[in-house]
Amino acid sequence: MKRLLAVVAAALLIAACSDSAEDTTTTEEGSAGAVTTTTAVETTTTEVTQTTTAPPSDIEGTVNELMGITEDLRGLEFLEPIDVAVVSGDELARRIRESIQEQIDPAEIVIDEALFRLIGILPADLDLAQAIEDLYAEQVAGFYDDETGEIVVMGGQEISPLSKITVVHELIHALSDQHFGFGAVLDDLYEQERYQEATAVLSLVEGEATYFEILYLLDLPQSEQVAAMTEAQGIDTAVVDSLPDWFRADLMFPYEAGFGFVTRLVDEQGIAGINQAYEHLPTTVEQIMHPEKYFVGEPGMEVQLTPTPVDGYEIYEEGVYGEWALHTYLLDGVSDGESEVASAGWGGDTYRVMWNGTDVAFAYLFEGESTRDAEELEAALVASVDATMAVGQGLGDQDAQSTTFVGTDYAFVQRSGAFVLFIAADDQAVGDYLVQVLGLEVEEEAA
Repeated sequence: MKRLLAVVAAALLIAACSDSAEDTTTTEEGSAGAVTTTTAVETTTTEVTQTTTAPPSDIEGTVNELMGITEDLRGLEFLEPIDVAVVSGDELARRIRESIQEQIDPAEIVIDEALFRLIGILPADLDLAQAIEDLYAEQVAGFYDDETGEIVVMGGQEISPLSKITVVHELIHALSDQHFGFGAVLDDLYEQERYQEATAVLSLVEGEATYFEILYLLDLPQSEQVAAMTEAQGIDTAVVDSLPDWFRADLMFPYEAGFGFVTRLVDEQGIAGINQAYEHLPTTVEQIMHPEKYFVGEPGMEVQLTPTPVDGYEIYEEGVYGEWALHTYLLDGVSDGESEVASAGWGGDTYRVMWNGTDVAFAYLFEGESTRDAEELEAALVASVDATMAVGQGLGDQDAQSTTFVGTDYAFVQRSGAFVLFIAADDQAVGDYLVQVLGLEVEEEAA
């Protein structure tokens, strides 16, 4: 499924800044404070534009100072000047809305809405496109544009403590993009519809920026730390508070899981470990969630679905789903603990979304690292379907090791060995057809 929440991939969310900073101040200060750099660098001149009445030299001087701090923190020098636009909150929101409107295809949003509603995680009255647009306009404090190399941040007559943290976050993006070219990598992955890999790379990018913004925050005088947190807590969060829990969790994943991943890199290899990660990029979200799998280079298993031609339907999207999407979307109907256990056995998977202009159909094939992993997922999927989808009571078939749900919508869950098949459809006939084509050959298992 397309990662709609990454349409402004390099945006810094105010919530990410405040939540991560607060958590780190209380639980990570020792380890974060122990990370130091000894590289002395000269600040590259930057051009600053603004829409405030403050003297240009004041803001320009602050930004140039922050560039020097960023270089010291990261141990890298800027290779070329950076344009920083300091704009009003209204102007920033306007730019964000314009960017999102350019990137979101309304026709695709309709399909994603249909799929989310089919699997029971999107309220019927929620306009997904509008929610995304409103959310970013409410929550984004700044962003880095990898195509132009420009940083846009919100500011007034002076750059506030929170805005300084935002600038450092975005300067880290600009600095790493100059050295490692992650912007082009992400563009290629999105173009090739390799969304799971894109999420893994994005998590490295956002985790890195979050890590260094926190180092910067912890080095500020306590009065400025308090001022930044106070400013962040005063931000209107009405939009994000109105959305389903999974929406915010998915939105925050690259920042929160990425921060954990980068922290592990630094703990194991120092800041050089981040540079090495850009040379040897993570390839699965599982590697972000479980860095030990990244260190040993464990790839996802290759899983394939048989072709499923259905009259009147076209394939909208297919690819690798990944552990996080499994946990967030398909297991939304069970507790976080159950979902984490059921998805943690992810070894590999694939999915297919089909659309006929009105109805949607979804097929998902999972391969666990063991039979037990598949058993755990099967049980959790059955419980989640029962809790979230518009289906009747599940009918179990012991011989086929499957459960079928028929109601307003259709769902089917089957396990064989380490594999689990999940099918959901608006049309029962289409669901039955997909089961006939994709149904697993049941393996005899030892008693």
